[in-house]
Amino acid sequence: MNEPQLITSRRAAIIDLALSLREKKGRAEHGLCFAEGAVAADYALKIKSAIKGVLLSQEATAKCAALAKKAASRSVPFYLLTKECFEKVSVLKNPEGLALLVEPAELFSETSQLPKEGPIACLWQLQDPGNLGTIIRSAASFGCKDFLLVKNSVSHLHPLCIRASAGAALDSRFLYLDEDEAMQYLMDNSDRVCALSGEGSSIKFDLCYNNGVNKVIVSGNEPHGLPERARKSLPLFSIPTEGSVESLNVTAASAIAYYVFWSQRAPKEK
Repeated sequence: MNEPQLITSRRAAIIDLALSLREKKGRAEHGLCFAEGAVAADYALKIKSAIKGVLLSQEATAKCAALAKKAASRSVPFYLLTKECFEKVSVLKNPEGLALLVEPAELFSETSQLPKEGPIACLWQLQDPGNLGTIIRSAASFGCKDFLLVKNSVSHLHPLCIRASAGAALDSRFLYLDEDEAMQYLMDNSDRVCALSGEGSSIKFDLCYNNGVNKVIVSGNEPHGLPERARKSLPLFSIPTEGSVESLNVTAASAIAYYVFWSQRAPKEK
């Protein structure tokens, strides 16, 4: 294991590198993303050859310190940061004190790479990285590792998305398409599509269970839902609710739909 390099200056090169990974341009330039916290780090450790650097705070928790040493045992650069330096690179109000620099999986480049069988989560221009990460985590929990993101979605490599996904964003497979390309793909596969909208037919659990493993579930933008062209062209489904609440938010609605359609893919109870 490499001995950690002590970083005491907030202007150190590693600080500038870590800060650059908050932006798409920086991630593209360095071929890295920023995975912060024990849960995301633990997930990253399971991905072969993905970790390219370790940042540990002097004030890190014991769990984070142990994970940092495990990551550093792969002979990657290891930096020990003062509390002030780590707080500068952290995206959290109360950082745990550990972040990894990770080489992400390559993106899909065309629709032919998406599976013809198996679940796909299509996300229409989500803007909040926490929402996107939570949805990725929910989808991965039910066996979905393939995602179609309609541009201009927030990046799945945003540090807050990686954290909210519990690391699942690091090795899932992503294809980014513009609206026209996404609509064409969804219409060509309309027999598999379940587009979530309050205008749609209620999802019936007994009709979906064991009959939906190949579904492409489409979730809309946080404030606006799906655009009119999608609502007019795709099969629409809604989550039945009671009471005065108008609708569920996108993370809750997506998780319920994933459970209804994909729960048979989840690990079985022993």
